[in-house]
Amino acid sequence: MLMTEPVNRAQQLYCLEKITGLPLPLSVALYRHYPGMKLGQMPLVDFFSRELALLAADIMRNDVAPSGPGWVITAPAYYSLPSAANLLARQVCKLLLQWGHRVDLIEPRLNQQQIAVSNLAEFRQSNDYSKNPSQTRMAERQRVHALAGKDTQMSAFRHRRVMIINDIHVTGTQQKFMQAAMQDASASETHWLYIFHVEQGLAQQHPEIEFQINSNGITGLDSFAAILADEQTQYTTRCLARLFSEEIEDYRYLIGALQAGTREKILQLAQAEGRYNHSIFAEKMQLLSARHVQMAEKQTMEKEEG
Repeated sequence: MLMTEPVNRAQQLYCLEKITGLPLPLSVALYRHYPGMKLGQMPLVDFFSRELALLAADIMRNDVAPSGPGWVITAPAYYSLPSAANLLARQVCKLLLQWGHRVDLIEPRLNQQQIAVSNLAEFRQSNDYSKNPSQTRMAERQRVHALAGKDTQMSAFRHRRVMIINDIHVTGTQQKFMQAAMQDASASETHWLYIFHVEQGLAQQHPEIEFQINSNGITGLDSFAAILADEQTQYTTRCLARLFSEEIEDYRYLIGALQAGTREKILQLAQAEGRYNHSIFAEKMQLLSARHVQMAEKQTMEKEEG
């Protein structure tokens, strides 16, 4: 379903589904597939990408200036690990190119300071934003924004029509800061494409809706372990953050359920992401290394037998 809310002529918001009330229809495909997509399950990323690409193509068909510069597809900035929105943007761009549209993919990046954490409480707050009220979300976005350096890729948005792919619009905090960045970059138009858009009044009363959607159907360790072990999972920032947020015993169980090659892959990605090299994650990073594999497997077997 196409929903659109014009902010002004140069700024439009579209979504596949607008959420206007509770309870949520969590058994419907959009809601059922969403949590796995957030963690990087590529078949589910492809499911949503096609829907968003069809929406993007419809916008292009109604373009009043088709002879101008081609469109730009983008998503929120990331450091090393992509978010689900970045995976969606890549797939949407790929589909649009296959369908004959003129589009470019631009991926703004964060710097190390913007993703760094100094303690576990700060880490959990930054990664459990879906549980946070509007004021906390705003404070976190302001903190990240204040640490931003000059991203040379932003100049590529100048005088371009931009489609920004994202997964959910709740409080609008992230969009506010990104819109300001696009205006500073002199983008001529910004079109926001979301899977879900929570109606403003409902979002203000229930900002935890996002957490409810994120955790739908993936509540136990075994369901999460299956996603981690799936060869079709491309680990996202959310996926690794969830893993490293687990209590140590649950973390041991999860990595003990994984093959050595999978553990090594996660270790390399965590090292590249940077924030997990902090001393607060030392024990968990060590447990991923090869010399601790047998110990983790033994503890997993004991837990299963118990």
